[in-house]
Amino acid sequence: MKKVIFKIVPFVLIVFAFSTQAQEAKELIAKVVEANGGKNALHKLKDVSFDYTFKVKDNNVEDVSKERYIFDREVSFAEYTKRQVYAIPQMPGETYTQFFNGTNSISKIDGKAITEQQPAFIGHILRKTNYYWFTMMFKLSDPGVNHKILSSRKVEDITYKVIEMTFGDNIGESSQDKYILYINPQTYRVDQFLYNATGFGITEPSIMKVKYEKVDGIYLSTYRRYAPADWDGNKLEGSWTEQFTKNVKFNNGYNLENIQS
Repeated sequence: MKKVIFKIVPFVLIVFAFSTQAQEAKELIAKVVEANGGKNALHKLKDVSFDYTFKVKDNNVEDVSKERYIFDREVSFAEYTKRQVYAIPQMPGETYTQFFNGTNSISKIDGKAITEQQPAFIGHILRKTNYYWFTMMFKLSDPGVNHKILSSRKVEDITYKVIEMTFGDNIGESSQDKYILYINPQTYRVDQFLYNATGFGITEPSIMKVKYEKVDGIYLSTYRRYAPADWDGNKLEGSWTEQFTKNVKFNNGYNLENIQS
């Protein structure tokens, strides 16, 4: 009987420790979402339009788009005015649009639907990715997102609380994606994070640095830059890619019919 007790007690302690850490991670992530204004505050703003620039700094090439989102159903539309990086620069045409209606996506060149598999897939991934970058800090506690506390990490003079974030099946574009969030202990906002993007075929991590602006009561990551890194947070050789969000305007009255006009 004593042998049975000896085996059960360590198992109970392990389960208890895991449960405590999971709860602590959940509470910390909730603080991050609220520190950015809260998910309800974002959805009360209904929709958004903004100018978005995605620039590879060293090569001086960029994708430039006018983005429009409806937060209900995560509807996403963009019209590109410049496309030199991911926005199928190899395809000729003046007007390139992408539209995700919450279920399906369609991309068009000069009003004609793109049917080729790879360019159509790129349009779908960009709609989901661009929307996620804009709303990420409000989606950290979405159903199906998993969190685990890691050891604190010091960057310059700040000792960050660190959370590993992964995704369940059918959540996001790939359950193989992983994020390592560096949470500022003073602001409870994420100053930087590590991530991979397997939807783009990128399995190795990048480091993303984030700067915020407060717009209509919520904090938005209006400037981001990323570069190759390792999972310990060390930047490797490679160019910085910059992402600029400007001219943010909420409550435009968009719906599925007028968001593309």
